[in-house]
Amino acid sequence: MSLQTLIKIQEDIYNRLSKAKSNFKKSPKDRITKQYVETRLENIQELWSQFTSTHILIIKDDSMDLNSTSYVRNDVYDKTETIYLDLKCELKTILSSLEGDIHQQPNKSISNELGINNMGVKLPKIVVPTFSGKYTEWPTFRDLFISLIDKNSSLAKVQKLHYLKSYLTGEAEQLLRHIPISECNYDKCWSQLETRYNNKKYLSHCILKRLLGQKNIQTESSEALKELMDTTSDCLGALSNLGIDISSWDIIIIHILTLKLDANTRKDWEINVTSNVDSDKLPTFAQFKEFLTGRYRAFEFLEPDPTHKVTKNNFNINKSLHVMITIMLCQFCKEEHKLGFCKQFSKQDIDTRRKFVQDNNLCFNCLGQNHSARYCRNAITCRICKRRHHSLLHPKNTDESVHHTEVQAHDDMDAEISYEAVEEQGDMVACFSKGHASQVLLATALVTALFKNGAEFTVRALLDQGSQASFVTEKIVQYLGLKKQPTKGIISGVGGDNNLISKSMVYIKIQSKYDPTVEFVVKAYVLKSITSLLPARKITELKWVEINNIPLADPQYHTPHKVDMLLGAEVYSKILQDGVKRDPGGTIIAQKTSLGWILSGAIRSSDVGTSHLKILHIHMNEDQVLRKFWELEAEPNNNKKIPTKEESWCEDLFRQTTTRNADGRYVVRLPFRNDDPDCQYGQSRDIALQRFKYLEAKLNKNIKLKNEYVNVINEYIKLGHMERVDQSQLQNKFAVYLPHHAVVRNDKDTTKVRVVFDASCKGKNGVSLNDDLLIGPPLQSELRHVLMRWRRHPICLVADVVKMYRQVRVAAEDTDFQRILWRENGNSSIQDYKLLTVTFGTASAPYLAVKAMQQVAQDEGDEFPLAAERVMTDYYMDDLMTGCENVDTGLKIYNEMNSLLAKGGFQLQKWSSNSDYLLKIIEKDYLDKDRSETFNIKQDEIIKTLGLTCNRCLDSFQYAVKLLPLTEPITKRKELDGMT
Repeated sequence: MSLQTLIKIQEDIYNRLSKAKSNFKKSPKDRITKQYVETRLENIQELWSQFTSTHILIIKDDSMDLNSTSYVRNDVYDKTETIYLDLKCELKTILSSLEGDIHQQPNKSISNELGINNMGVKLPKIVVPTFSGKYTEWPTFRDLFISLIDKNSSLAKVQKLHYLKSYLTGEAEQLLRHIPISECNYDKCWSQLETRYNNKKYLSHCILKRLLGQKNIQTESSEALKELMDTTSDCLGALSNLGIDISSWDIIIIHILTLKLDANTRKDWEINVTSNVDSDKLPTFAQFKEFLTGRYRAFEFLEPDPTHKVTKNNFNINKSLHVMITIMLCQFCKEEHKLGFCKQFSKQDIDTRRKFVQDNNLCFNCLGQNHSARYCRNAITCRICKRRHHSLLHPKNTDESVHHTEVQAHDDMDAEISYEAVEEQGDMVACFSKGHASQVLLATALVTALFKNGAEFTVRALLDQGSQASFVTEKIVQYLGLKKQPTKGIISGVGGDNNLISKSMVYIKIQSKYDPTVEFVVKAYVLKSITSLLPARKITELKWVEINNIPLADPQYHTPHKVDMLLGAEVYSKILQDGVKRDPGGTIIAQKTSLGWILSGAIRSSDVGTSHLKILHIHMNEDQVLRKFWELEAEPNNNKKIPTKEESWCEDLFRQTTTRNADGRYVVRLPFRNDDPDCQYGQSRDIALQRFKYLEAKLNKNIKLKNEYVNVINEYIKLGHMERVDQSQLQNKFAVYLPHHAVVRNDKDTTKVRVVFDASCKGKNGVSLNDDLLIGPPLQSELRHVLMRWRRHPICLVADVVKMYRQVRVAAEDTDFQRILWRENGNSSIQDYKLLTVTFGTASAPYLAVKAMQQVAQDEGDEFPLAAERVMTDYYMDDLMTGCENVDTGLKIYNEMNSLLAKGGFQLQKWSSNSDYLLKIIEKDYLDKDRSETFNIKQDEIIKTLGLTCNRCLDSFQYAVKLLPLTEPITKRKELDGMT
């Protein structure tokens, strides 16, 4: 059997194992039986046995070099072994748990412990709830788990640990994630949970916070009274379980709860207490509970039947639908909404809001719990400055000037007039918009859309029972990075005219903002936009007391916002729940759904917001146009820009941290946006390793390119621009690794192959080195200014800096942010290196290199005034384009420029001039100093600089056009291809 045939067999086994692993993960739960898992295990063991046997035959084959085969290049053996071991471990773990389920008979054990004779009686299962790491959930979870699992003697410890891990989510799951499932680790895991969450002081704090933070009852109802009683009883019971004596708390609890009651109920309680025969005695909590119980029972008789309205509206509701909603309480006002939608919280000043978030250990980015902003998976940032904090926590700029004033119109005008940017009287452009008195409120909801990595993003959805399909905007698809599938969906509206065509569709996963357990995948067609702003105009908030006590699906229903999604009838039927409320006027209904309560109906004319009349004065004459032209054409020095805050900080950092070494070279620090850059947590070595193997395979196919690439890397090492990472530093998990690749420029005279480092490659956390680096302010003139100044001189000089970036050293503290992987040939092991100079491909490299060169002019300029001035004005990146009036001055510029830049470790090459006499003097100077004539002097007629082609003999710019010979008729396609 030939070597190629053996390799094909191995690749086939690899594909079969990969497919077996993916298929097993897709298997439904009812298929996962002991026999099914055992069969799978036997199958993969047979495949692995065949794979190892064939591998030995391949190793023994000496007909060709194995290193050149795809089998070795693609690491087929290592990949197959990894898949086999992972799948085998997974199957054995599941098999162990299945065998435990067969032998343990937990229901019988539990029944025996409880002393229940279950002959002929089938009791419902007692389900252990999941534990997410919230302290308030711990006592319930602990007690149930101990009684059902921990004290079950028929379960082995490894099975108990398997159950324990299956019940954990969130922070609690992360706490035990690194501990493998084994017999000896159960006690360790349970001990860690008890150590973390058996915090009686904090538990009591949370319970009291919940007790005292109950919302006030605005209108008397049976539901509100029952909720007040149940929550209070639950809190008191929890405090008692912690060993706290609450027997003497009656009068305190009564005082707290009476403040939560509505006015009528509080009045009736006081009358009830004072009318008692023993009115001098303090009332007990039992009496208070008896009073509230009688009152809510009376309200239950008086309140209308809530199901009556549901049947009246003829909603098609499946009575067997059971949805469990976990109410999310606001940490600030204790009502049923998230902190970001709390009106009371938003009314506080910025300092109060920031202090509240800090004191309650909330995330500064999403206002969530149990994590900090650094580890926040929510992709949303501040809408004002785009930084990693919530918009409600954005600091106000008190120095911000007022750019417009608003003047309220007379009462008899139903409009508002704004005067904006009024400078001079002139031509007036006026826009007037006055809407109709009535408006229809459509049902909208805020839902959470999920990224692939689990991060959350809030989108606004329109709920449309009359739509057969769901839709999403192109903007949301691009933001979430969803994979589009080609399709052709024809969308028609009323009348069937003006059809739209959707060319793609996506599957998007969304969940309720109030209950994360309610989630579903929506098949949505992609459109550029769905509708205009909804509502069309701002409306007054509904003065409907009843909706203040329910969680609204869209708390901002009254404010115009963009619509990101449209959820059709298929989704509508899934989210609908029992419960309909009507406003007193009968025009608005509130329908209960798993996304919250949705509002829809006609808005009365009194609730519609005022129209707006905006008047904008524009005065533009010839003088202003001419003045703008002058400003555009002015020299940069005459039109200085105010640096941004980041640019100023970058400049200050360079001044404070830059030093010079013994050779005079500048040593700089990388300008990070913050002191703790996120890129160091991206675990980028695995990505860099994968990219290097791809590069290595590409170079092996082109030996000439590989030799040139190796020469460039060896030059890095020889010149001291790169060094091996010390053995003791290899395990630095905060190091950043940069992938690299070759860029070939055949039109270059010196370096035709350049190594480019990909500092924009994102780590596993989605952050790259360039994301954390500042680019710095612009330090040089625009290209057109440099060229125009150059053309004014009778005698012109051009040159460029040799390896400009690599003449500037990076401080040792920052070199671990510039690590790379390299080996010269495939027989040696891959080594870790770090780059010691400013690296081509990093965002800050142009700024650092140019700033270092200009710093030489500032530090050493007194001795070389001609050169110092031209360093600041006549450079564009590393290209010098300067000139003078005569040869003597030109020679002086040449000498000063070489001497000045040498002070900072820079060297100039490819000198050229339109003066042959000056060029011969420069050439003689190089020969006298034993320099390389061909390398440093550019005597060709054609000079290429700054992307332009210049003929030094004719003293003119030229275009280099390469016309291919015509062998076929010219077509439109070929003509366009030639133009590009």
